[in-house]
Amino acid sequence: MATINFITMNDVEHKAEVLTMMHGLHSEDESASPADQSRFPLTIDFFIANPSRGRIVLFEEGTSLRGYALLVPYWSNEFGGPLVVVDELFVTPMARNRGIARTFFRFLGEHWPFEAVALTLEVSPGNTGARRLYESLGFTCRRNSLLT
Repeated sequence: MATINFITMNDVEHKAEVLTMMHGLHSEDESASPADQSRFPLTIDFFIANPSRGRIVLFEEGTSLRGYALLVPYWSNEFGGPLVVVDELFVTPMARNRGIARTFFRFLGEHWPFEAVALTLEVSPGNTGARRLYESLGFTCRRNSLLT
């Protein structure tokens, strides 16, 4: 595998590519609450303008994008510091099963964004491959359920 670089998106250069990947994620693995995909550009613009509120991390291999992740911090009283939600993580189909997501989590462990004390994420019940990956990385189900 070629080297993957993890770059914070700080301008709109790759906006069209990220939007395509966002649509791909939501068509492949529909969320429990259907997303209004017309609002995806607002997320990109908001995180670029407000990096303290969230970041889009691009997975670059050479000059090609291989995926992205949305990272959103919030203060957790229970954890005593910032918790970072990996709100979305997507690797393009042609780049899957090459360790890119695993490498991304290793990167996060070495470069804690937002001075995080922990990471959290959600996975849909039918996405067994992602669940296996996350559990192999040490993520566990919590006793409490997330309600929306």
